[in-house]
Amino acid sequence: MWSVSALRPSTPLRAFARSRRKPVRRTIDPLSRPRLYADEWVGWRLARRGDPLAGMGDAIEAAWEELYGLDDHTLDARIRASRVRAEDLLRAERGAPAFALALEALRRHVGFALRDNQIACALALLRGDCVEMRTGEGKTLAAGLAALVAARAGVSTHVITVNDYLARRDHDLLAPVAARFGLRIAVLTQDLPDPDKRAAYDVDILYGTNKTFVFDHLRDRREKRVQTNAVPRQMGQALAIVDEADSVLIDDATVPMILSEQSDDLPAPDVRLFHQLDAFARAAQPGAERELDGNGGWRLTIAGLVALEEAARDWSHPLARSDDLVQLAEQALAARYNFRNGESYIVQDEAIVLIDQATGRLMPDRRWGYGMHQLVEIKEGLEPTTETRTVGQITQQTFFRQYRILSGLTGTAKECRSELWAIYRLPVEPVAPHAPSQLDDLGLTVWPTADAKWRHIHDRACAVAETRAVLVGVNDVIEAETLAAHFAASGREVAILDALTEAQEAELVADAGVVGRITIATHLAGRGTDITLQGGLRAAGGLHVIIGSVMASGRLERQLYGRAGRQGDPGSYERAISLEDRGLRDGAQTPWRRVMTAALHIGLMPTLALAQIQAERDRRARSMRKQTLLREQDLARQLGYR
Repeated sequence: MWSVSALRPSTPLRAFARSRRKPVRRTIDPLSRPRLYADEWVGWRLARRGDPLAGMGDAIEAAWEELYGLDDHTLDARIRASRVRAEDLLRAERGAPAFALALEALRRHVGFALRDNQIACALALLRGDCVEMRTGEGKTLAAGLAALVAARAGVSTHVITVNDYLARRDHDLLAPVAARFGLRIAVLTQDLPDPDKRAAYDVDILYGTNKTFVFDHLRDRREKRVQTNAVPRQMGQALAIVDEADSVLIDDATVPMILSEQSDDLPAPDVRLFHQLDAFARAAQPGAERELDGNGGWRLTIAGLVALEEAARDWSHPLARSDDLVQLAEQALAARYNFRNGESYIVQDEAIVLIDQATGRLMPDRRWGYGMHQLVEIKEGLEPTTETRTVGQITQQTFFRQYRILSGLTGTAKECRSELWAIYRLPVEPVAPHAPSQLDDLGLTVWPTADAKWRHIHDRACAVAETRAVLVGVNDVIEAETLAAHFAASGREVAILDALTEAQEAELVADAGVVGRITIATHLAGRGTDITLQGGLRAAGGLHVIIGSVMASGRLERQLYGRAGRQGDPGSYERAISLEDRGLRDGAQTPWRRVMTAALHIGLMPTLALAQIQAERDRRARSMRKQTLLREQDLARQLGYR
């Protein structure tokens, strides 16, 4: 029989009462630099200790078998009569019947029984773990099982997903079963009016995105400061089950979540200065007046500083006579040459919409800081917009650490297990797939130019799609459009799943498992939605994934090729990169990265060299997230707020 380890959450599972007057939240202590470093290097390795939960799996199976032959009326009577305290859920003799009732209700609703690894996942979630379970193994139902059992025991449960579509889909799947248990369930979206949000926060199980939960928290905190009689939206933070936990807790945590409001109109002198800075950036000569620094950013040379001083003689803005002018000029260089349409942002409805570099999704609620956003707008021929004023901010790390019990699940937690433990005290619990993997790795090819790589991917995808379906993963909109142009030139129809086609995401993903279909996707577009093999695709070898760009990390690659070979299905993947890929070109060029890039150029151990480049970028991103949290803590200490 299966088992899971017995590491208990730091706070026992309890049925905390919901209250707007006094919302339940865990008091969090600041994280020190020495503790963070110790936990990242050693602490997480010691987190996985303890004996299995003795007999829990066998007790659940035994209790479940007793329910199979009951008619619906008798089952409902058992459900009404059942009661269990939250503190007893993980004790075999008392908790097993509660799990069995939920499992039987789910079986009758979805038409099949949950597997052992899904039950193990639900147990680990209620214990406060981050569960790593492969794509296609049924994480949605495992999270639903944990939510049902916890909510039935009186635990207010938030199930957090990465987008509104997944929140609605998962809510709709669980809602009939929750109703059978007499539980209230709702889905939370950003556009809900405040009265509806307050009603949603008062239910037993609430689905929503991390950004909606965080921004509502910031709004509550903001209104509490300015209105003594303000009625909060949220009822507290008892239990969070975070789906795609690495995306939410790691990738989204690089910068704080900022709540802003419109300030006064942009002064005409500022608009004029931004236009002058943009003109200066366009005229600055590469190599002579501007050069790249070690982090891949443009900086003015001595000649560039002289040219700026000369140009600014005719500028009337007060900043033209201050030391801040150099920083603004280098911002203009970044806006002109570092931020590219289709990579960092898109132009949509006459506005700049940022693209999340970690997920490939649009971020309509984000803006760059003062000056940068307006300079990008000017570069794109748009009118510079009014500046916004920050009225509240919080890091994802601080928000999610406030939950009494925090748990998560994802297919790719191994690479970030040290950070999950150091920041969130989340141990990673791997749960084995129910069937052995049949996913084949067909290797890595390195091409000298981007054009040669795209032609190879075109030819390879067309050849494989004769009998199978192909998914090609790239980094951004520009790469997706570039590759799509190669297919268009040959008359081959393809589907594109990127930041520009989010509205059709579910439909495009559903059709990606058809024989002959070629789908181009940015690396996380469509995440959380299974690609189901249709027709004779399974017999032909399953889905084939081509990773066509240098991804920021090996974890992103695993997310992509994890689309194939789900639930023991056949599948395969390969990687094709070029020496001109922006993943090699952009970012900090550290000495070690230069050595590994040189190894790629000469063809020396390319797989190892690429892995080292990605590991270096991972380390820098992890350091940025750590600094973001420490800066927030320092600011809170200085200003005396929490």
